[in-house]
Amino acid sequence: MQSIRLTLIIMAVISVAITDIFLKKTAANGNLWQAIKSPWMLGAILLYLNQIFFFTYVFVRGWELSLVGSLQTVLYALIVLGAGIFLLNEHLTRLQLVGVLLAIGGAVLINLK
Repeated sequence: MQSIRLTLIIMAVISVAITDIFLKKTAANGNLWQAIKSPWMLGAILLYLNQIFFFTYVFVRGWELSLVGSLQTVLYALIVLGAGIFLLNEHLTRLQLVGVLLAIGGAVLINLK
């Protein structure tokens, strides 16, 4: 049962990360009205609904918010950073990279027992 919950959390995080990538794509032309009419926006809305369903199920099954929130933060950061670097050609400075590593390390340490 624990592996099902973990899988749902991972799927929810992937959904929200991909949604944010879709929103970045919709905003690329700089026009709000065009962004709203973009097919990427429909994909973003559907993925947000997907993410809401997954997280609601996990919370209904009794997982703690602190555990889910920390896990979500780490996974989301890794996915979005990878997408920004590899798909959108964004760059991190060394200082930003150190900050990301410290934040991920902090999220991991918060959940150690």
